[in-house]
Amino acid sequence: MKDRITELYLIRHGETELNTKGVYYGWTDCELSENGIMQAEDLADILQNVSFDAVISSSLIRAVVTAAVVSGFTPDEVIKDDRLRELNFGDWEGMHHSEVKEKYKEAWEKWGMDWRNAAPPRGESFSEIYSRVKCCIEDILMKHKGERILVVSHQGAMRIIPMVLLGLPEEAYWSFTAEQGRYSQYEIDEKGQCIVKRVNSGR
Repeated sequence: MKDRITELYLIRHGETELNTKGVYYGWTDCELSENGIMQAEDLADILQNVSFDAVISSSLIRAVVTAAVVSGFTPDEVIKDDRLRELNFGDWEGMHHSEVKEKYKEAWEKWGMDWRNAAPPRGESFSEIYSRVKCCIEDILMKHKGERILVVSHQGAMRIIPMVLLGLPEEAYWSFTAEQGRYSQYEIDEKGQCIVKRVNSGR
């Protein structure tokens, strides 16, 4: 009997106005820009012949709208999961890194020296976002075994998901990126072995 393959499509949300400003805005809820909507529409065209059994998104509106546009699901049909949110930057939300370095010099330096465990004031550490994203992906793979799933999230989470799928160490976080307007595709067999099919593909 042939193994049931789980297909996982990963997409980072489309561009927002805050993206263009280069500020930290992890949990700040904001809409897609016009360009972000076009990015999602382009991906919908690219994936028009791919039908998804489930669409799971970060609960933030920029991810939910991207998921709906790309998949053809309504926003109500998209499964929202808080665990797929971006890192919570706490007091640094809405600030450019140059401003953070000036106003929060000590916390900024600590964050750079201990990137796993240090966190922005009233924010979240890498260890915390890693734990919740890992738990979410493991739940998805268990609940949707043998299905084709679209997951829409943010840069931070999109760096973590391949680490979980491929069993890579934490340092691998810095080896991944997720481009807007692109998608990645992974296949996971019943033994949990993962094959990378596409990374940041635009076709």
